Amino acid sequence: MLICCPVCKTRFRLNEQKISNAGVRLRCSKCSAVFRLAADSDVRSGRMTVLVAHESREFCNAVQKVLEPEPFTIISTHDGKEALDIALKLVPDVVLLNVALPTLYGFQVCEALRNDPRTAGIKIILLAAIYDKTKYKRSPQTLYGADDYIEQHHIPDALAAMIYRLAAEAKPLDAGQNDLSPVEKVVATSPARLTPAEAATQEVARKELRDHHLHEPEGGGDSVAEAARQIARSIVSDISLYREEDLNQALRTGNLEQYLGSELKDGRALYESKLPEGLKPGIDYFEQALNELVEQKKRELGI
Repeated sequence: MLICCPVCKTRFRLNEQKISNAGVRLRCSKCSAVFRLAADSDVRSGRMTVLVAHESREFCNAVQKVLEPEPFTIISTHDGKEALDIALKLVPDVVLLNVALPTLYGFQVCEALRNDPRTAGIKIILLAAIYDKTKYKRSPQTLYGADDYIEQHHIPDALAAMIYRLAAEAKPLDAGQNDLSPVEKVVATSPARLTPAEAATQEVARKELRDHHLHEPEGGGDSVAEAARQIARSIVSDISLYREEDLNQALRTGNLEQYLGSELKDGRALYESKLPEGLKPGIDYFEQALNELVEQKKRELGI
């Protein structure tokens, strides 16, 4: 089976028979970090189920290619309600949720899973679009109950390591537990290697993910309207993720401009820049997405 050092992210092969019922303590042969690998049955068997929820089929396909070398079973969905239904039915090990999912925002799905005893233990990663990567240089203020978050341009290099860390629940050893027995030191001495064909496929997928931005609408009619709607949802959902406390305070005081004026102005400018020149949908989808988010947050806050 493949494991990942939670410190330097190097992947190694480990004989799963070395994992006892109590788990195993390991030392990374590259950075010498000491960590514990839990004895979770799915981790020991080398198979984990990962649900990827993103509105773009191309994006989901690229994520699947990046994770292909790993012992994961990947399930993809493109809708918030469907993601919730699948998670409730299959109870995957890890769920990657785009914050701006259609029908239900990713943070709504996250909160629903956390509030259901059947799915409360699922590891959840929120996926942020980061519509202006130079603006946000700090972590979200809260995660709506998720275990971690990832920005989509970091997926090629960081997602697999994050999944291993969350699913295996690797923890630093307590003080005084740094002396490992010979059996507990058994870790492969070199990282897992990919074949040339696998490496080429992965590199293509990595480039697709790094280059994946908010899609500009193409064509006309319903396709333009749907693209405009999703761009707007992506922008306002990022604002909600990175400025949740400011958004809550704005709703409590009834003053969005005071707390989020700059973000909303920048967001609208980006939204309008993504629409083809001379082609505007008949509905202001940015305003619509913002109003939907505001109403959702007001219900959560009891306002």
